[in-house]
Amino acid sequence: MARAYPLTDLVKLVRAYGVLAGTCDVERVIAGNLSRRWISTEVEHLVPLDSLPHKFFYTARGKDLLATELFPDEDIDPLTIDPDQLDIRSLGKGHLINTNRLPKLEPCIHSAVLAANILLGVKLYGAHGKGNPSMHHDLIVATMLQGALGKPYRYSSISSSDHELVDDSYVFTWFGDSVASKARALADYLLTFEAAIESGEQPEPPASKELASAVAAIEASRLRLTARAAGDQVISFLDNDALAELKASGVDVNSEFPERPFLERDYARTEIAFGLPGVDHYALREPLRNTLMMAVSDALADPQKRERLSGRRGKAVHEVHMNLPIMEYYVAADAPNSIETVHLASLEMMRSLEKGRRKSLSTMAAHAFRITAIAERVLGRALEPLIVSLAMLHDVVEDGSLRVTGYGHSLRKIQFRFGGPIAAMVSELTDSAVQSDGQNKAEATLNHPHLISPQNQYNFDSFQSTQLKATETDLPYTLGGIVIKLLDTVVSLEEGIRDPELMTGHWRHSGARIYWAERVRGAILYPLIERLLLELKASQIDPKYNRRPHHVNVVRLRAGLALLDMTMTYQDLYTTQNLAILATEYGLDTLQRDTLISLFFDANVDEDQFQSRVLVDLLNDENLLVSIEKGRVERLGYSTLFCKDAAKGAERDESTFKQYRKSALRRQNIRRELQLDTAEKLSALALRQEQILRRFDQTLAQQDGAFKPAYVVKAG
Repeated sequence: MARAYPLTDLVKLVRAYGVLAGTCDVERVIAGNLSRRWISTEVEHLVPLDSLPHKFFYTARGKDLLATELFPDEDIDPLTIDPDQLDIRSLGKGHLINTNRLPKLEPCIHSAVLAANILLGVKLYGAHGKGNPSMHHDLIVATMLQGALGKPYRYSSISSSDHELVDDSYVFTWFGDSVASKARALADYLLTFEAAIESGEQPEPPASKELASAVAAIEASRLRLTARAAGDQVISFLDNDALAELKASGVDVNSEFPERPFLERDYARTEIAFGLPGVDHYALREPLRNTLMMAVSDALADPQKRERLSGRRGKAVHEVHMNLPIMEYYVAADAPNSIETVHLASLEMMRSLEKGRRKSLSTMAAHAFRITAIAERVLGRALEPLIVSLAMLHDVVEDGSLRVTGYGHSLRKIQFRFGGPIAAMVSELTDSAVQSDGQNKAEATLNHPHLISPQNQYNFDSFQSTQLKATETDLPYTLGGIVIKLLDTVVSLEEGIRDPELMTGHWRHSGARIYWAERVRGAILYPLIERLLLELKASQIDPKYNRRPHHVNVVRLRAGLALLDMTMTYQDLYTTQNLAILATEYGLDTLQRDTLISLFFDANVDEDQFQSRVLVDLLNDENLLVSIEKGRVERLGYSTLFCKDAAKGAERDESTFKQYRKSALRRQNIRRELQLDTAEKLSALALRQEQILRRFDQTLAQQDGAFKPAYVVKAG
């Protein structure tokens, strides 16, 4: 199969991450594939402490939250808290809780991450510590992919009903024969393995010891997810709709221990898998048997012990992760730009952000995986393990903090696990408490005379001397930081484009979306785009560019051009959808909406014409007030032409919207400067914009024209 660049182990791994994000992100342990209604309840938002289900406060996670919120200045043991002795409604007044702090059923992609890291441990430290080179990386990738076979790949189309199927042919095309054959062999053996267990027979031995270890890793990973669900007692405080969904799938939701049948099943399967001939003992069976298996066995014998399975120090979570050979023995600081460090970064991300859900359909893991998949497609030969590790870790500190997920992650922990340079790169991608810091850092990048590689910015040979501070406005973004910032934005835009109906509150309307795109993310993005533009133009017009001390090589320049092209494309697609939302808010018909979009993107329409034809004629506030009366818009400030807190009778603030248009027109100029405005590219962009509008209209029609919040918190 002809390729533009070699199909390396890194490329295969990154593509596997992308497939997992596109196939398994809506699949949860125990529950299976979730409905979109269920997913909408998981979207990140803030809820009052006293609105949480009261049963939650009796769990270990619930008591941890009470201790943090109600007794922040006391060194209190959460287990001593008795919720019945607290007036939670009174004490919790004013406490808003990020829903990413609440336990949820884990996405099944986490089991693939765990299995891959288990097998990497076998490869590096198996065979009694000598290592097992016959554990080929292709089998590790195949182990990750086998659970995706037969499932639709949601990123193959914007439409939710038109997806490519991940079958043997798909895997062969994108991963090659070795991975495809191993994934099929593994999937086929698992079918016979399960059938034998269901019939009470002993499964036939696998064809190789490596295959046996892969099966054991898969079964143990599934058990780990089930064990966390049992330890967190998630089912006990789900709302009635979610309970009905589980009940329809065969879960006894009224049981005192509804996870027990699944825990028993996965425990039995893992025990049988561990007994298969060839399973590596030193790096797989022993560390998991003495942590996961022992803890689950205790919980099955005494259900009161199931709380030990979960939590920050849980026996089936923390101890399992920390005792894996890849976590215990591998030193990422010695090899920051290696595929092994990528695997470790995926494990760190998964265990830190397991409860994290974004303001869309995506889990935190799938968001990171999607970034890596797009990075591979755009960067090509310029893709490095370091960039992939950064994609995995870029949100870990920011979204793994105590206030967001309750995990309490920090840059120091990243430094301890991955070394100073990687921690420093994570720090430049971690937002500080001051919103303007990111913009100031981006401006410093634009004003810097040259682009800086991570290796030049940070001393990769030093561990102790690296200083860590979120954003660090005095230093420009490194080239690696710029790449992740742009890719992160692309994926965030894509999430908003695909699932606008899953956004909640003001994030569902034009005001927040356009303000974020222009004033928040845009304030960081635009200087970085301009800086890359300067570098690309310098490389084209300066015959001595390659002699500059800090020049960028031709492979990275091509990647930078492709990255700029993709970023601007997604900005235009997101803008098109935002204009459709704005048109809905103002009650415009299809023809009027098309006129709005056409005039917005038309550089020949000057400011006075735009003011008259769009802001006066089309966007008439009387129509917006009608939409508010009909419930199509919740309040005046949700529309982009008014301030966030605007009440009836308030004056317009058109500044953000006008600036938003100027930015769109600037992208057209950049395309011309870089000769990206070919007829083929512009036609492709126009086609995708049409697809965005059709998808938006379908979504709106399914909601009977209502664009309302989908989430309601269940009272305790």
